[in-house]
Amino acid sequence: MALTVAPTAPSVASLGVCKPAEPSAEPLATEVVVVGSGAGGAVAGTELARKGKRVLFLEAGDAYGVRDFQQPSLPRAARTLFQHHGVGQIARGTVPIMLQSSRVVGGSTVQNSAICFRPPDARLAEWSSIAQAPWLAPDAMRPLVDEIWRRVGVTATHLGNGKRHNDLLRVGLERLGGIRHAWMDRNAPGCLGCGVCHMGCPSGGKASVDRSILPEAINLGARILTRARVDTVIVEGGRATGVEVSCLDERGRPRGTLRVRADLVVLAGGALGTPLVLQNSRVGGEHCGRHLSIHPALVLAAEFSEPVVMWDGVPQGYYAFDPVDERAILETANIGPAELFALFGRAAPDGMAELLRMKHLALAGAMVRDVGGGKVTLTGDLRSTIEYELQAADLAAFRAGTRTLVRAYFAAGAVRVAPGVVPLDFYGDEAAALEAVEQLMEPEQLAQAYASHPHGTCRMGPRHGKGAGVVDGTGQVHGVGGLYVMDGSVFPSTLGVNPQITIMSVALALSRRLL
Repeated sequence: MALTVAPTAPSVASLGVCKPAEPSAEPLATEVVVVGSGAGGAVAGTELARKGKRVLFLEAGDAYGVRDFQQPSLPRAARTLFQHHGVGQIARGTVPIMLQSSRVVGGSTVQNSAICFRPPDARLAEWSSIAQAPWLAPDAMRPLVDEIWRRVGVTATHLGNGKRHNDLLRVGLERLGGIRHAWMDRNAPGCLGCGVCHMGCPSGGKASVDRSILPEAINLGARILTRARVDTVIVEGGRATGVEVSCLDERGRPRGTLRVRADLVVLAGGALGTPLVLQNSRVGGEHCGRHLSIHPALVLAAEFSEPVVMWDGVPQGYYAFDPVDERAILETANIGPAELFALFGRAAPDGMAELLRMKHLALAGAMVRDVGGGKVTLTGDLRSTIEYELQAADLAAFRAGTRTLVRAYFAAGAVRVAPGVVPLDFYGDEAAALEAVEQLMEPEQLAQAYASHPHGTCRMGPRHGKGAGVVDGTGQVHGVGGLYVMDGSVFPSTLGVNPQITIMSVALALSRRLL
């Protein structure tokens, strides 16, 4: 049985084992090549290494350790940890939605808020039916989820590191009554409440997979090449035999190529990256890149008479399930003063007064298990066009969740609340704020939509017919031997909760079944 990770476990960057890929005319050879080192890739590759396979991880980004995060900076984090160096990806539709993804050893686990939810039994049962995969049933998956839970050191947030910002939502929900809510479970056993998770953990308290999973693979002989962007899968005689790689410089520009030969190819580039590789390789079928889910979120701000200082404490430490629409999850959130100032557009004569009030604000969002759906399409140089449309049911869930947040924050003592709809403004009266929420009937009325959980673009399902997908019940791409997908893109439908534990658990199940 795997042990819980120690809070001070070194990252693979600290071990000095991650090397930049070098262009070569001679191919590298390995038994298994894993494309991506995030939640899915790390678990899958480590499991295969456990079984004696020679594993090579290819990661387009770089590797970073605790010392690299000692002076948190959003511009630096965006430049080093995010895809396309922080140039925001936009899901285009009736309303644009900011959609970020990571490019770093450890993937999104390095710069997420460490939130951990077990996959809902209802989703697993649904997926098992759609994918014709009995191993996905709740009873079959539960031991694997428990194992991942231990391996990444999941612990509950508390008032000591959640601090006032998160506790205000708890107070409001307690006073309302009748709502299921709790402190957030997080894979951050050594969390100090720094409030900068999205910029990389400066304390080393977060058990991202570069600290909790990948070191084991390295100790078993696996290798990690960084700045290695996989462009295509080599398919010969109906079977994957390797990958073509662009070797990147420190600014992400190609400086040469490399070919890797392998018996097995595992794609784990995430729901925005994996379909691009498949499309560029002309495999995956008509469903490749389609059925995108993103968990869109709408934020709400509440002002209190006493300082809150939302950036002090766990960024997202408290949550609730909306009592009216179960598709909406309410989660605290934080952003820095500069981002708050930009969000509210207060560069006006009273701008300084508004800026001084920023430390009195609390922030939370309503995240939705969306029904809208979208698609990811390859354009050029492994970039994409992302199309996505919110549906009426998604807006209804936004309204339900935002109503609950308005009521909770006024119950907690807020003096003003800004519901996150156009026009973005504060209301000192609960009835007026609720009336503003009720006007949200069109996507264009969202003041700021955001999403960070893309999944479903290479969904698991039969090759033809109802629920048809890109991979079968073993994770193998239909029609291509030796080519597997083990990341969140295989989810057959929208998950509905923060996905990292589910991604890891599904990758664990798929890699064990592969062997």
